[in-house]
Amino acid sequence: MSSSETAQEAVEAEAAEQEPEARAEETAAPPRSATWFVAALVLAVVLTASLVVGGLLLRSVLDYRATADRRAAILSVATDVARQSYSLDYQTFPQQMPKIVAATTGAYRQGLIDSQQGLQYILTQGKVRSTCTITASGVERADDNSATVLFAITTHVTNTEITTPRDRFYRVAIGLVRQGETWLVQSNDVIA
Repeated sequence: MSSSETAQEAVEAEAAEQEPEARAEETAAPPRSATWFVAALVLAVVLTASLVVGGLLLRSVLDYRATADRRAAILSVATDVARQSYSLDYQTFPQQMPKIVAATTGAYRQGLIDSQQGLQYILTQGKVRSTCTITASGVERADDNSATVLFAITTHVTNTEITTPRDRFYRVAIGLVRQGETWLVQSNDVIA
């Protein structure tokens, strides 16, 4: 081998050694700014997805609470009217009737107003006293504007003919409608 061949081989060997270093520099990690950009983009996507999912979950929680609040308001009004309607006392009836009428509407309200004097006469003549116990209640159906509440009511009645309290059992359906933000009773029906 000649010295020129040996020199050429040495140059080629040195170039071969430098080639992997050049290739390594070409395939090295991207610059730091690109890494930060990708990380920020991934973080933004994750945060956006979290906000969307959180918003959907929050809406369902708020809808549930609104429904629960509506049902509670419906049950409260219906329960008050049921207690007042089935707990009658000939002595307190004149004070009781305006409270019942104030919580009603429509034909039912007008019927109460029209029959008030006749009912007062019957209660007074018989010295009727009735107290009620609501043994079960529940909202059967409710939407944004109307509802039906079912009750199981036990009344304890005394009058001039029945001096020892006698129990009577009723199943009652009270229908309500919403007027503005207020729930009013539109029907009060004994169903069994």
